[in-house]
Amino acid sequence: MTHAPHAAPVPDAALPARPAERVELRDLPTASLRRAVSRVAEIPALRSVYAEFTGSAEFGTRSGELALTDLPVLTKPDIAEILDDLVAVARQRPHGAYVYGSGGTTSAPKLSLVPTGMFVEDILEHWSPLAPDDVLVNFNTPGRLWSSHNFFNMLAHRSGAVTIPLGSVENHELTEWLDFTERLGATAFDSTPSQIAHILEFCESTGRPAPAFRKLLWTGEGFGARARDLTRRLLPDTELYGVYGSTETWVIGLNGPGCPVDTFHVLPYQHVEIVDGVVLVTNTHPDCVNPILRYRVGDRGRLVACPCGRAEPALQVLGRDDPQLKFVSILLMPADITDVARTVDGVRDVQIALFDHGRPEERMEVRVLVDPAFAADAVEERARQRILTRVYRLGWAVASAPGSFAVRAVDRLAVNPRTQKTPLVVHPERRESTP
Repeated sequence: MTHAPHAAPVPDAALPARPAERVELRDLPTASLRRAVSRVAEIPALRSVYAEFTGSAEFGTRSGELALTDLPVLTKPDIAEILDDLVAVARQRPHGAYVYGSGGTTSAPKLSLVPTGMFVEDILEHWSPLAPDDVLVNFNTPGRLWSSHNFFNMLAHRSGAVTIPLGSVENHELTEWLDFTERLGATAFDSTPSQIAHILEFCESTGRPAPAFRKLLWTGEGFGARARDLTRRLLPDTELYGVYGSTETWVIGLNGPGCPVDTFHVLPYQHVEIVDGVVLVTNTHPDCVNPILRYRVGDRGRLVACPCGRAEPALQVLGRDDPQLKFVSILLMPADITDVARTVDGVRDVQIALFDHGRPEERMEVRVLVDPAFAADAVEERARQRILTRVYRLGWAVASAPGSFAVRAVDRLAVNPRTQKTPLVVHPERRESTP
């Protein structure tokens, strides 16, 4: 990781030049915006960028009313470049801070700082998934700079619930630990949708009754079709409570049993803009350490009316922001491939594995989880033909190198051991997994 403490961020070149289609969830009061700008301007590496908006005599003052669109867009690399400054600023704050990893590799993680209170008190004013009589099993992985385990422990503590801080569990241990949590009267558990699906698949394949959880709390990735189908089938009366955000922004929005799993109600101190479909977030909370000021989260979204009936529009997350990859000389959207594969009868879930990516001998393997009621080899062939005929230009490109593309049935998709997320794309030949 390179460190350039005085490298000023610039408006993201990937965002279209104005005029752009732009909407805001709600009006951002000028006083709140000015406080947010002043807080970010305290960071030495960003002072020259934002001082003109704070009234600093040293840098001059921009005349006229301050508008959010006057400010540059910040991205994950911008935060990575000023980590030392963030630590120094945090050491001067009256509250503590956690250093958490938000991606990258284990040798060079992308880091950010979050107040040790994790905004839980503010969150509980708008979202209360747990009651004092709940017993929460925390299946999120602890340690290694991963944040979700600590967050759900704190959430349960502040809710007055009992917590079983278990962490992720290997397949051969599941029977023992599920017996243990049932003996303690567990009523709820939290994890990633990948881990939720894995536990329920284990129950279904072994004939074990699904745990009597009445609440599932989830975060870390989208609640995909595989997790939804298993939950509806095995835990039809269980309530779902989702958290949307990132390690940099922390929690942006939340949903509950009356909301679609891709739709979230934004917290009052989180301000959301949608610029040509791209989600930008500004955190106005005074305890925020990271410079979350027009921060590009990395997702696409839109504002919608939520079926739960709340008056204010909600944020519907539509997927990752421009996740293109280049394969056999053409640009592809990985989601286009996996979406087509999921239309094949018998396919339960999909993951793309890339080998020798970027080299002349590169290969793509589309890995599929196959329903036991279907013949795996037949599903492989149907999925291969459908992908090559429906994904624009892929069949044409692969025709000249037929060995470069394959569909393979697997028993389990690769899961990041630190986060328990299932990446859309993995590079199996690398020693470190794709986050």
